[in-house]
Amino acid sequence: MKKNNPWISISDLLSSVVLILLLMFVLAAVLPQYTQEAQRREMMNSFEDALREYAEKGQVQIHVETGMLEFTSVTFPSASAEVTPAALAAINDFSSHLKVYMEENPKMEVLVEGHTDPSPVSQVRNQGGYFANNIQLSTLRAANVREALLKNIGKEYANRIGAAGYGETRLKNTENPLSEENRRIEIRI
Repeated sequence: MKKNNPWISISDLLSSVVLILLLMFVLAAVLPQYTQEAQRREMMNSFEDALREYAEKGQVQIHVETGMLEFTSVTFPSASAEVTPAALAAINDFSSHLKVYMEENPKMEVLVEGHTDPSPVSQVRNQGGYFANNIQLSTLRAANVREALLKNIGKEYANRIGAAGYGETRLKNTENPLSEENRRIEIRI
């Protein structure tokens, strides 16, 4: 009577598992280049190249991993939603590149986020639009930047570019809450 060796079956099973794992690893390495995430990264890398001049001057920070552009030069005077002429130059350069990518990617959407420092708004004001509190002020800032973008790229993209205001809920500089860098615009792609 001949005995069966159980180790041969186990080794065949293990080699099959290793082969499956190897196949999954190869797919994980190849497939991401076709995903939306990979397209976003590629786009952010090209924005990084296109806006390198502004990044070197410290006017723009590009976060490739999160898909966010922070316009450090698009800051606002306290209690104002008016876009400064210096900020418009960076927005205009960005918008020309944005238009190309929006044409190439018809499903691409952009969110312009406005932020404020925590200084209270004591009365209804009209500096770049009417606002009565920091949420309204930050939303108005985002809306004004959105309008500047749409002026450059065309109103046909209006349904793909949104605006949101977060007030003082997302401070960048918590050590100095009244810092100008808290009065900023971020663009998420």
